[in-house]
Amino acid sequence: MIHIPPLRTRRLTVQLKELSIVESIALAAMPIDAEEATCTAFLRRAVASCKGIEDPAQWTVQERMLGVCHYLAAVADDGPDFSLGKGHYSDYLDGAADMKPGRVDVGEVGGDVWQVQHLTGAAAESIERLAGEVEGVAGRLHWHLGGMAAQMVRAGEAPPDPGEGEGAFDEYLAARMRVMGGFPASDFEALMARYALGRDKLDHLFHVDFSTDGLVALPKKGGGDLPPARFPSRSCLPRMALEMVG
Repeated sequence: MIHIPPLRTRRLTVQLKELSIVESIALAAMPIDAEEATCTAFLRRAVASCKGIEDPAQWTVQERMLGVCHYLAAVADDGPDFSLGKGHYSDYLDGAADMKPGRVDVGEVGGDVWQVQHLTGAAAESIERLAGEVEGVAGRLHWHLGGMAAQMVRAGEAPPDPGEGEGAFDEYLAARMRVMGGFPASDFEALMARYALGRDKLDHLFHVDFSTDGLVALPKKGGGDLPPARFPSRSCLPRMALEMVG
């Protein structure tokens, strides 16, 4: 059995364990385009114990990336600072930047005062499930608009918790995406700028952005001109499990 050292952040202390072959095959059989759902399933199986926020669906997407990478660092053939094309894991992880709790104020747009909150795994799963549900929105725009709808809240607003009902949150998020997508272009541009400001203020562990396929990590400051990186949980699975599923 592979030993995985404890993972510690400001609000999490996690002990991961090596997956069994049966668990690995079950994860390998999940749809390849359901990465956020697979990530949640992977972490729920791989976490032996957790002090702090127990359900990985309630971790931020950055914390989930860290969990996947911590496991991968233990099983990768080229060691803890595993390679990513021309770069390495250390080019993307900013371990000195830990989580900043709560929401951040980003100012007024369209007569409303806006705040930005963290993107959780549960909310990212909802964005993933809604692919194709909002007419005229696809690819990177879908993820960006979904992120705005999930993270941007008006001051004093209490949005539903995705952990309390997936269907209800999906309905809420789809409706909010349609409303934001219907904003006048100038208001939407101003809202996007405020969103970018809020995301920068909430950055921790990784600088997360959106691609056509979902979440990616940008190289940390000083990382040069390296491209965005993805850390799919399938990368943690043994080759045997992937080959058996086909």
